[in-house]
Amino acid sequence: MWNRPILSIILVSISCFLSCSSEKDICNLSSEEAISEIEKIEILLNDNSPYMNINNVRVKKALDIFIDNLNEKDKISKNEFSNKLKSVLAELGDRHFLLEYQGECNKEIKYYLPFSVAPWEGDKAIALIKKPKITFSYFLDNYPLLISINDQEIESFLKENDPENKHAPNLSKQALGIEKLNEFHKIKSGFNVDDKIKFTFSSMDSKSDTTMVLSLTESKNKWRDVNSFLSYSEGNEKINSLLFKKYENEVAYIKIPEMYSYSKDEDFFKWLNQKMDTVRDSNALILDLRNNSGGNRDLIDFFSKYFIAPNKNVIGNLSRYRGNVSQDTKEGLQSRNLFAYDVFKDDESKQAIDSFSQIFKPAVGIDEKLYSEYYYMVMSNKDNGNSHYFNYPVYIMTNEMTFSAASVFASSFKYLDNINIVGVSTDGASGMKKTYELPNSEIRITMSHMLSYQKDGELFDGTGTAPDIEIKRSVDQILGLEDFQLKKLLEIINSTEQ
Repeated sequence: MWNRPILSIILVSISCFLSCSSEKDICNLSSEEAISEIEKIEILLNDNSPYMNINNVRVKKALDIFIDNLNEKDKISKNEFSNKLKSVLAELGDRHFLLEYQGECNKEIKYYLPFSVAPWEGDKAIALIKKPKITFSYFLDNYPLLISINDQEIESFLKENDPENKHAPNLSKQALGIEKLNEFHKIKSGFNVDDKIKFTFSSMDSKSDTTMVLSLTESKNKWRDVNSFLSYSEGNEKINSLLFKKYENEVAYIKIPEMYSYSKDEDFFKWLNQKMDTVRDSNALILDLRNNSGGNRDLIDFFSKYFIAPNKNVIGNLSRYRGNVSQDTKEGLQSRNLFAYDVFKDDESKQAIDSFSQIFKPAVGIDEKLYSEYYYMVMSNKDNGNSHYFNYPVYIMTNEMTFSAASVFASSFKYLDNINIVGVSTDGASGMKKTYELPNSEIRITMSHMLSYQKDGELFDGTGTAPDIEIKRSVDQILGLEDFQLKKLLEIINSTEQ
Protein backbone atom coordinates (compact mmCIF):
# COMPACT_ATOMS: atom_id res chain seq x y z
CA MET A 1 0.00 0.00 0.00
CA TRP A 2 1.36 3.43 -0.96
CA ASN A 3 2.12 5.83 1.86
CA ARG A 4 1.03 9.45 1.46
CA PRO A 5 4.51 11.10 0.89
CA ILE A 6 5.50 8.64 -1.86
CA LEU A 7 2.08 8.88 -3.50
CA SER A 8 2.29 12.69 -3.48
CA ILE A 9 5.74 12.61 -5.11
CA ILE A 10 4.51 10.25 -7.82
CA LEU A 11 1.45 12.39 -8.56
CA VAL A 12 3.57 15.55 -8.72
CA SER A 13 6.05 13.80 -11.05
CA ILE A 14 3.25 12.62 -13.34
CA SER A 15 1.71 16.09 -13.34
CA CYS A 16 5.08 17.67 -14.15
CA PHE A 17 5.71 15.15 -16.93
CA LEU A 18 2.31 15.80 -18.51
CA SER A 19 2.76 19.54 -18.16
CA CYS A 20 6.24 19.49 -19.70
CA SER A 21 5.03 17.27 -22.54
CA SER A 22 2.13 19.61 -23.14
CA GLU A 23 4.42 22.65 -23.23
CA LYS A 24 6.75 20.88 -25.62
CA ASP A 25 3.91 20.11 -28.05
CA ILE A 26 2.57 23.66 -28.09
CA CYS A 27 5.02 24.47 -30.85
CA ASN A 28 4.46 21.32 -32.92
CA LEU A 29 1.83 19.64 -35.00
CA SER A 30 1.66 15.91 -35.60
CA SER A 31 1.73 15.00 -39.27
CA GLU A 32 -1.96 14.07 -39.00
CA GLU A 33 -2.79 17.46 -37.48
CA ALA A 34 -0.79 19.29 -40.15
CA ILE A 35 -2.55 17.39 -42.96
CA SER A 36 -5.90 18.13 -41.31
CA GLU A 37 -5.01 21.86 -41.35
CA ILE A 38 -4.16 21.63 -45.04
CA GLU A 39 -7.53 20.01 -45.74
CA LYS A 40 -9.26 22.90 -43.95
CA ILE A 41 -7.27 25.41 -45.96
CA GLU A 42 -8.10 23.60 -49.19
CA ILE A 43 -11.80 23.84 -48.41
CA LEU A 44 -11.39 27.51 -47.57
CA LEU A 45 -9.63 28.17 -50.88
CA ASN A 46 -12.05 26.10 -52.95
CA ASP A 47 -15.00 27.98 -51.46
CA ASN A 48 -13.58 31.51 -51.55
CA SER A 49 -10.46 32.04 -53.66
CA PRO A 50 -10.83 33.02 -57.33
CA TYR A 51 -7.14 32.21 -57.76
CA MET A 52 -7.72 28.65 -56.56
CA ASN A 53 -10.30 28.39 -59.33
CA ILE A 54 -7.98 29.56 -62.12
CA ASN A 55 -4.71 28.04 -60.80
CA ASN A 56 -6.09 24.90 -59.17
CA VAL A 57 -3.78 22.45 -60.95
CA ARG A 58 -0.50 23.98 -59.84
CA VAL A 59 -1.76 24.69 -56.29
CA LYS A 60 -3.07 21.14 -55.85
CA LYS A 61 0.20 19.69 -57.16
CA ALA A 62 2.24 21.72 -54.65
CA LEU A 63 -0.11 20.77 -51.79
CA ASP A 64 0.09 17.06 -52.67
CA ILE A 65 3.90 17.15 -52.60
CA PHE A 66 3.79 18.88 -49.20
CA ILE A 67 1.37 16.26 -47.84
CA ASP A 68 3.63 13.45 -49.11
CA ASN A 69 6.53 15.02 -47.22
CA LEU A 70 4.44 15.32 -44.06
CA ASN A 71 3.51 11.63 -44.27
CA GLU A 72 7.21 10.78 -44.00
CA LYS A 73 7.60 12.44 -40.57
CA ASP A 74 5.94 12.25 -37.18
CA LYS A 75 5.58 15.96 -36.54
CA ILE A 76 6.49 19.42 -37.76
CA SER A 77 6.97 22.68 -35.88
CA LYS A 78 4.21 25.23 -36.40
CA ASN A 79 6.80 27.73 -37.56
CA GLU A 80 8.21 25.39 -40.20
CA PHE A 81 4.70 24.35 -41.21
CA SER A 82 3.64 27.95 -41.82
CA ASN A 83 6.83 28.79 -43.73
CA LYS A 84 6.51 25.80 -46.05
CA LEU A 85 2.79 26.31 -46.50
CA LYS A 86 3.47 29.95 -47.38
CA SER A 87 5.75 28.78 -50.19
CA VAL A 88 3.24 26.23 -51.43
CA LEU A 89 0.31 28.68 -51.51
CA ALA A 90 2.37 31.22 -53.44
CA GLU A 91 1.25 29.08 -56.39
CA LEU A 92 -2.14 30.79 -56.11
CA GLY A 93 -0.66 33.86 -57.78
CA ASP A 94 -2.77 36.06 -55.47
CA ARG A 95 -0.61 39.16 -54.88
CA HIS A 96 -2.58 40.04 -51.73
CA PHE A 97 -2.20 36.56 -50.24
CA LEU A 98 -0.59 36.58 -46.81
CA LEU A 99 0.03 33.70 -44.42
CA GLU A 100 1.38 34.45 -40.94
CA TYR A 101 2.14 32.30 -37.91
CA GLN A 102 0.64 34.08 -34.89
CA GLY A 103 1.90 31.82 -32.09
CA GLU A 104 4.59 32.42 -29.50
CA CYS A 105 7.06 29.80 -30.72
CA ASN A 106 8.49 31.98 -33.46
CA LYS A 107 11.54 33.53 -31.83
CA GLU A 108 12.73 35.73 -34.65
CA ILE A 109 16.44 36.47 -34.63
CA LYS A 110 17.22 39.58 -36.63
CA TYR A 111 20.43 39.78 -38.62
CA TYR A 112 21.44 41.75 -41.69
CA LEU A 113 24.01 41.85 -44.44
CA PRO A 114 26.99 44.17 -43.80
CA PHE A 115 25.89 46.24 -46.81
CA SER A 116 22.66 47.29 -48.52
CA VAL A 117 21.45 45.93 -51.84
CA ALA A 118 19.59 47.55 -54.77
CA PRO A 119 18.02 45.90 -57.83
CA TRP A 120 19.83 46.30 -61.13
CA GLU A 121 19.31 45.25 -64.73
CA GLY A 122 18.99 41.62 -65.72
CA ASP A 123 18.26 40.19 -62.25
CA LYS A 124 21.47 41.69 -60.90
CA ALA A 125 22.04 43.40 -57.56
CA ILE A 126 24.32 46.26 -56.54
CA ALA A 127 25.99 46.19 -53.09
CA LEU A 128 26.06 49.58 -51.41
CA ILE A 129 27.06 51.49 -48.29
CA LYS A 130 24.72 54.14 -46.91
CA LYS A 131 26.00 57.70 -46.70
CA PRO A 132 24.47 60.89 -45.24
CA LYS A 133 21.25 62.37 -46.71
CA ILE A 134 20.09 59.01 -48.06
CA THR A 135 22.85 58.68 -50.62
CA PHE A 136 24.96 55.59 -51.24
CA SER A 137 28.36 54.50 -52.53
CA TYR A 138 29.54 51.14 -53.83
CA PHE A 139 30.44 48.63 -51.14
CA LEU A 140 33.43 47.69 -53.30
CA ASP A 141 34.43 50.36 -55.82
CA ASN A 142 35.81 47.95 -58.41
CA TYR A 143 33.25 45.19 -57.83
CA PRO A 144 29.82 46.80 -57.35
CA LEU A 145 27.68 43.80 -58.37
CA LEU A 146 26.74 41.14 -55.83
CA ILE A 147 26.57 37.94 -57.89
CA SER A 148 26.42 35.08 -55.36
CA ILE A 149 25.84 34.17 -51.72
CA ASN A 150 27.57 31.04 -50.45
CA ASP A 151 28.33 30.14 -54.07
CA GLN A 152 24.67 30.38 -55.11
CA GLU A 153 23.95 32.91 -57.85
CA ILE A 154 21.65 35.76 -56.79
CA GLU A 155 18.87 34.89 -59.24
CA SER A 156 18.86 31.29 -58.02
CA PHE A 157 19.12 32.38 -54.37
CA LEU A 158 16.07 34.64 -54.69
CA LYS A 159 14.09 32.01 -56.57
CA GLU A 160 14.76 29.43 -53.85
CA ASN A 161 14.30 31.66 -50.81
CA ASP A 162 11.56 34.06 -51.90
CA PRO A 163 8.90 31.75 -53.37
CA GLU A 164 6.12 34.06 -52.12
CA ASN A 165 6.76 36.38 -55.08
CA LYS A 166 7.20 33.58 -57.61
CA HIS A 167 4.28 34.76 -59.74
CA ALA A 168 4.82 38.51 -59.40
CA PRO A 169 5.65 40.48 -62.57
CA ASN A 170 9.34 39.95 -63.37
CA LEU A 171 10.72 43.31 -62.25
CA SER A 172 8.61 43.26 -59.09
CA LYS A 173 9.79 39.72 -58.31
CA GLN A 174 13.40 40.89 -58.51
CA ALA A 175 12.85 44.09 -56.53
CA LEU A 176 10.85 42.40 -53.76
CA GLY A 177 13.42 39.62 -53.41
CA ILE A 178 16.24 42.11 -53.12
CA GLU A 179 14.14 44.11 -50.66
CA LYS A 180 14.23 40.99 -48.46
CA LEU A 181 17.99 40.69 -48.88
CA ASN A 182 18.19 44.03 -47.08
CA GLU A 183 16.54 42.30 -44.11
CA PHE A 184 18.40 39.03 -44.49
CA HIS A 185 16.62 37.21 -41.63
CA LYS A 186 13.36 37.51 -43.61
CA ILE A 187 14.71 35.61 -46.59
CA LYS A 188 17.13 33.10 -45.02
CA SER A 189 16.60 31.57 -41.59
CA GLY A 190 19.03 29.62 -39.43
CA PHE A 191 21.73 32.25 -38.98
CA ASN A 192 22.83 34.52 -36.15
CA VAL A 193 24.60 37.85 -35.85
CA ASP A 194 28.35 37.41 -36.53
CA ASP A 195 27.87 34.24 -38.58
CA LYS A 196 30.20 34.14 -41.58
CA ILE A 197 28.88 34.11 -45.15
CA LYS A 198 30.74 33.91 -48.44
CA PHE A 199 29.94 36.66 -50.96
CA THR A 200 31.15 37.01 -54.54
CA PHE A 201 31.20 40.45 -56.17
CA SER A 202 31.76 41.35 -59.81
CA SER A 203 32.83 44.34 -61.85
CA MET A 204 30.08 46.21 -63.68
CA ASP A 205 31.18 44.64 -66.99
CA SER A 206 31.21 41.18 -65.33
CA LYS A 207 34.77 40.55 -66.53
CA SER A 208 36.35 40.16 -63.10
CA ASP A 209 35.20 39.24 -59.62
CA THR A 210 36.33 38.86 -56.03
CA THR A 211 35.19 36.78 -53.07
CA MET A 212 34.93 37.83 -49.43
CA VAL A 213 33.83 36.10 -46.23
CA LEU A 214 31.89 38.59 -44.11
CA SER A 215 29.94 38.52 -40.86
CA LEU A 216 26.23 39.16 -40.53
CA THR A 217 25.46 42.23 -38.47
CA GLU A 218 22.73 43.43 -36.10
CA SER A 219 22.50 46.79 -37.91
CA LYS A 220 20.04 47.22 -40.77
CA ASN A 221 21.55 48.58 -43.98
CA LYS A 222 18.67 49.27 -46.33
CA TRP A 223 18.69 50.82 -49.80
CA ARG A 224 15.91 53.29 -50.57
CA ASP A 225 14.97 54.72 -53.93
CA VAL A 226 15.03 58.51 -54.36
CA ASN A 227 12.07 60.21 -52.67
CA SER A 228 10.58 56.85 -51.64
CA PHE A 229 10.59 58.04 -48.03
CA LEU A 230 8.32 61.05 -48.68
CA SER A 231 4.80 61.24 -47.33
CA TYR A 232 2.29 64.05 -46.94
CA SER A 233 2.53 65.72 -43.53
CA GLU A 234 -0.35 67.93 -42.44
CA GLY A 235 0.86 71.48 -41.83
CA ASN A 236 4.49 70.68 -42.68
CA GLU A 237 5.17 72.89 -45.70
CA LYS A 238 8.87 71.95 -45.79
CA ILE A 239 8.01 68.30 -46.38
CA ASN A 240 4.95 68.93 -48.54
CA SER A 241 6.90 71.28 -50.83
CA LEU A 242 8.88 68.21 -51.94
CA LEU A 243 5.64 66.66 -53.21
CA PHE A 244 4.86 69.55 -55.55
CA LYS A 245 7.20 71.33 -57.98
CA LYS A 246 7.09 73.42 -61.10
CA TYR A 247 9.76 72.97 -63.75
CA GLU A 248 10.69 75.02 -66.78
CA ASN A 249 8.26 75.31 -69.69
CA GLU A 250 5.35 75.20 -67.22
CA VAL A 251 5.68 71.50 -66.39
CA ALA A 252 4.04 70.68 -63.04
CA TYR A 253 4.99 67.72 -60.82
CA ILE A 254 2.95 66.12 -58.02
CA LYS A 255 4.10 63.07 -56.07
CA ILE A 256 1.36 60.79 -54.74
CA PRO A 257 3.11 58.73 -52.02
CA GLU A 258 -0.01 56.86 -50.90
CA MET A 259 -3.53 56.23 -52.17
CA TYR A 260 -5.25 58.52 -49.71
CA SER A 261 -8.88 58.38 -48.57
CA TYR A 262 -11.45 61.20 -48.68
CA SER A 263 -12.67 60.35 -45.17
CA LYS A 264 -9.32 59.80 -43.44
CA ASP A 265 -7.10 62.27 -45.30
CA GLU A 266 -9.30 65.34 -45.72
CA ASP A 267 -6.36 67.73 -45.31
CA PHE A 268 -4.42 66.06 -48.11
CA PHE A 269 -7.30 66.50 -50.55
CA LYS A 270 -7.64 70.14 -49.51
CA TRP A 271 -3.91 70.59 -50.23
CA LEU A 272 -4.24 68.69 -53.52
CA ASN A 273 -7.19 70.81 -54.66
CA GLN A 274 -5.11 73.93 -54.08
CA LYS A 275 -2.16 72.53 -56.03
CA MET A 276 -4.35 71.40 -58.92
CA ASP A 277 -5.76 74.92 -59.16
CA THR A 278 -2.24 76.37 -59.48
CA VAL A 279 -1.39 74.07 -62.43
CA ARG A 280 -4.50 75.03 -64.39
CA ASP A 281 -2.40 76.76 -67.07
CA SER A 282 0.51 74.31 -67.16
CA ASN A 283 1.76 72.76 -70.40
CA ALA A 284 2.10 69.28 -68.87
CA LEU A 285 1.47 67.49 -65.59
CA ILE A 286 3.51 64.67 -64.03
CA LEU A 287 1.91 62.45 -61.38
CA ASP A 288 4.50 60.33 -59.59
CA LEU A 289 3.14 57.00 -58.28
CA ARG A 290 6.51 55.28 -57.96
CA ASN A 291 6.88 53.24 -54.75
CA ASN A 292 3.20 53.86 -53.93
CA SER A 293 2.00 50.68 -52.21
CA GLY A 294 -1.71 51.43 -52.59
CA GLY A 295 -4.63 52.07 -50.27
CA ASN A 296 -7.93 53.65 -51.33
CA ARG A 297 -9.37 54.37 -54.80
CA ASP A 298 -10.61 57.88 -53.96
CA LEU A 299 -7.72 59.47 -55.86
CA ILE A 300 -8.96 57.79 -59.05
CA ASP A 301 -12.31 59.48 -58.54
CA PHE A 302 -10.58 62.78 -57.71
CA PHE A 303 -8.47 62.89 -60.86
CA SER A 304 -11.33 61.69 -63.09
CA LYS A 305 -12.83 65.17 -62.93
CA TYR A 306 -9.59 66.51 -64.43
CA PHE A 307 -8.57 63.74 -66.85
CA ILE A 308 -11.88 62.56 -68.33
CA ALA A 309 -13.29 64.75 -71.08
CA PRO A 310 -16.62 66.49 -70.31
CA ASN A 311 -19.74 64.45 -71.07
CA LYS A 312 -17.68 61.28 -71.48
CA ASN A 313 -17.86 58.09 -69.42
CA VAL A 314 -14.93 55.66 -69.33
CA ILE A 315 -14.66 52.12 -67.91
CA GLY A 316 -11.55 52.08 -65.73
CA ASN A 317 -11.79 48.66 -64.11
CA LEU A 318 -14.20 45.74 -63.77
CA SER A 319 -14.33 42.85 -61.35
CA ARG A 320 -16.15 39.63 -60.52
CA TYR A 321 -16.62 38.47 -56.95
CA ARG A 322 -16.04 34.82 -56.00
CA GLY A 323 -19.23 33.55 -54.39
CA ASN A 324 -22.44 35.18 -53.22
CA VAL A 325 -22.48 38.95 -52.85
CA SER A 326 -23.72 39.84 -49.36
CA GLN A 327 -24.66 43.35 -48.32
CA ASP A 328 -21.24 43.76 -46.66
CA THR A 329 -19.56 42.55 -49.84
CA LYS A 330 -21.62 44.95 -51.93
CA GLU A 331 -20.53 47.82 -49.68
CA GLY A 332 -16.91 46.69 -50.01
CA LEU A 333 -17.20 46.73 -53.80
CA GLN A 334 -18.89 50.13 -53.74
CA SER A 335 -16.07 51.52 -51.60
CA ARG A 336 -13.87 50.63 -54.58
CA ASN A 337 -16.28 52.46 -56.91
CA LEU A 338 -17.44 49.12 -58.35
CA PHE A 339 -21.15 48.76 -59.11
CA ALA A 340 -23.42 46.23 -60.81
CA TYR A 341 -24.93 47.24 -64.14
CA ASP A 342 -28.43 47.78 -62.80
CA VAL A 343 -27.18 50.25 -60.17
CA PHE A 344 -26.33 52.80 -62.86
CA LYS A 345 -29.39 54.94 -63.56
CA ASP A 346 -27.90 57.33 -66.13
CA ASP A 347 -27.95 56.39 -69.81
CA GLU A 348 -24.38 57.64 -70.34
CA SER A 349 -22.88 55.08 -67.92
CA LYS A 350 -24.97 52.24 -69.33
CA GLN A 351 -24.02 53.12 -72.89
CA ALA A 352 -20.34 53.20 -71.90
CA ILE A 353 -20.66 49.74 -70.32
CA ASP A 354 -22.57 48.35 -73.30
CA SER A 355 -19.97 49.62 -75.78
CA PHE A 356 -17.11 48.35 -73.63
CA SER A 357 -18.69 44.92 -73.15
CA GLN A 358 -18.84 44.36 -76.92
CA ILE A 359 -15.05 44.46 -77.21
CA PHE A 360 -13.94 43.23 -73.75
CA LYS A 361 -12.36 39.77 -73.70
CA PRO A 362 -11.07 38.36 -70.37
CA ALA A 363 -7.63 36.82 -70.75
CA VAL A 364 -8.30 33.99 -68.27
CA GLY A 365 -11.06 31.41 -68.42
CA ILE A 366 -13.13 30.80 -65.27
CA ASP A 367 -15.94 28.59 -64.00
CA GLU A 368 -18.78 31.05 -64.62
CA LYS A 369 -21.15 29.59 -62.04
CA LEU A 370 -18.74 30.39 -59.19
CA TYR A 371 -18.70 34.16 -59.76
CA SER A 372 -20.94 37.17 -59.48
CA GLU A 373 -21.92 39.34 -62.40
CA TYR A 374 -19.43 42.01 -63.45
CA TYR A 375 -19.01 45.08 -61.27
CA TYR A 376 -17.85 48.20 -63.14
CA MET A 377 -15.82 51.25 -62.19
CA VAL A 378 -17.14 53.98 -64.47
CA MET A 379 -15.10 57.20 -64.50
CA SER A 380 -16.54 60.54 -65.56
CA ASN A 381 -15.86 64.25 -65.27
CA LYS A 382 -18.03 65.16 -62.28
CA ASP A 383 -17.43 68.89 -62.30
CA ASN A 384 -18.04 70.25 -58.80
CA GLY A 385 -17.05 73.82 -59.68
CA ASN A 386 -13.44 73.43 -58.53
CA SER A 387 -12.21 71.09 -61.25
CA HIS A 388 -11.30 71.64 -64.87
CA TYR A 389 -10.54 69.31 -67.75
CA PHE A 390 -6.83 68.94 -68.54
CA ASN A 391 -6.55 68.64 -72.31
CA TYR A 392 -2.77 68.85 -72.21
CA PRO A 393 -0.29 65.94 -71.69
CA VAL A 394 -0.39 64.03 -68.41
CA TYR A 395 2.40 61.61 -67.46
CA ILE A 396 1.83 59.01 -64.71
CA MET A 397 5.13 57.64 -63.36
CA THR A 398 5.16 54.06 -62.10
CA ASN A 399 7.73 51.47 -61.08
CA GLU A 400 7.86 47.85 -59.96
CA MET A 401 6.77 48.84 -56.44
CA THR A 402 3.58 50.59 -57.59
CA PHE A 403 1.06 48.23 -56.03
CA SER A 404 -2.65 47.53 -55.50
CA ALA A 405 -4.85 50.68 -55.77
CA ALA A 406 -1.88 52.63 -57.17
CA SER A 407 -1.56 50.07 -59.96
CA VAL A 408 -5.32 50.30 -60.56
CA PHE A 409 -4.90 54.09 -60.85
CA ALA A 410 -2.32 53.75 -63.63
CA SER A 411 -4.35 51.11 -65.48
CA SER A 412 -7.59 53.08 -65.21
CA PHE A 413 -6.20 56.15 -66.96
CA LYS A 414 -4.08 54.22 -69.47
CA TYR A 415 -5.18 54.49 -73.12
CA LEU A 416 -6.74 57.95 -72.68
CA ASP A 417 -5.62 60.24 -75.50
CA ASN A 418 -3.51 62.69 -73.50
CA ILE A 419 -2.18 60.30 -70.82
CA ASN A 420 1.04 58.29 -70.86
CA ILE A 421 2.30 55.78 -68.28
CA VAL A 422 6.05 56.28 -67.76
CA GLY A 423 8.72 54.20 -65.99
CA VAL A 424 8.50 50.43 -65.65
CA SER A 425 5.66 47.93 -65.24
CA THR A 426 3.70 48.00 -61.98
CA ASP A 427 3.29 45.19 -59.46
CA GLY A 428 -0.37 44.78 -60.31
CA ALA A 429 -2.72 43.57 -57.60
CA SER A 430 -6.41 44.06 -56.91
CA GLY A 431 -8.36 41.50 -54.97
CA MET A 432 -10.64 42.67 -52.10
CA LYS A 433 -8.96 40.72 -49.33
CA LYS A 434 -10.39 39.04 -46.22
CA THR A 435 -8.67 37.33 -43.29
CA TYR A 436 -9.25 33.91 -41.68
CA GLU A 437 -7.85 32.30 -38.51
CA LEU A 438 -6.85 28.65 -38.01
CA PRO A 439 -6.63 28.20 -34.21
CA ASN A 440 -4.97 24.78 -34.16
CA SER A 441 -1.93 25.80 -36.23
CA GLU A 442 -2.17 29.44 -35.08
CA ILE A 443 -2.07 30.59 -38.70
CA ARG A 444 -3.73 33.69 -40.09
CA ILE A 445 -4.53 33.70 -43.81
CA THR A 446 -5.41 36.76 -45.86
CA MET A 447 -6.59 36.24 -49.43
CA SER A 448 -8.38 37.96 -52.29
CA HIS A 449 -12.04 37.31 -53.11
CA MET A 450 -12.46 38.92 -56.51
CA LEU A 451 -10.87 38.82 -59.93
CA SER A 452 -9.99 42.33 -61.01
CA TYR A 453 -9.57 43.03 -64.72
CA GLN A 454 -7.72 45.71 -66.61
CA LYS A 455 -9.39 47.23 -69.65
CA ASP A 456 -7.40 45.00 -72.01
CA GLY A 457 -8.79 41.88 -70.33
CA GLU A 458 -5.66 41.01 -68.35
CA LEU A 459 -5.81 40.44 -64.61
CA PHE A 460 -3.81 42.78 -62.41
CA ASP A 461 -2.21 40.02 -60.37
CA GLY A 462 0.94 38.67 -61.94
CA THR A 463 0.68 41.01 -64.92
CA GLY A 464 0.86 44.62 -63.80
CA THR A 465 0.44 47.60 -66.09
CA ALA A 466 3.14 48.21 -68.69
CA PRO A 467 4.41 51.73 -69.37
CA ASP A 468 3.87 53.60 -72.64
CA ILE A 469 7.32 55.13 -72.21
CA GLU A 470 9.87 52.89 -70.50
CA ILE A 471 12.53 54.59 -68.37
CA LYS A 472 14.66 52.54 -65.98
CA ARG A 473 16.84 53.75 -63.13
CA SER A 474 20.40 54.88 -63.78
CA VAL A 475 23.34 54.00 -61.54
CA ASP A 476 23.30 57.56 -60.19
CA GLN A 477 19.65 57.12 -59.21
CA ILE A 478 20.60 53.92 -57.39
CA LEU A 479 23.27 55.95 -55.56
CA GLY A 480 20.72 58.62 -54.66
CA LEU A 481 22.57 61.31 -56.62
CA GLU A 482 19.74 62.12 -59.04
CA ASP A 483 16.23 61.16 -60.04
CA PHE A 484 17.21 59.92 -63.49
CA GLN A 485 13.71 58.74 -64.41
CA LEU A 486 12.17 62.13 -63.70
CA LYS A 487 15.07 63.96 -65.34
CA LYS A 488 14.74 61.85 -68.50
CA LEU A 489 10.98 62.36 -68.59
CA LEU A 490 11.41 66.14 -68.34
CA GLU A 491 13.82 65.98 -71.29
CA ILE A 492 11.24 64.03 -73.31
CA ILE A 493 8.47 66.51 -72.43
CA ASN A 494 10.59 69.53 -73.29
CA SER A 495 11.72 68.03 -76.61
CA THR A 496 8.10 67.26 -77.48
CA GLU A 497 6.98 70.78 -76.63
CA GLN A 498 9.55 72.37 -78.94
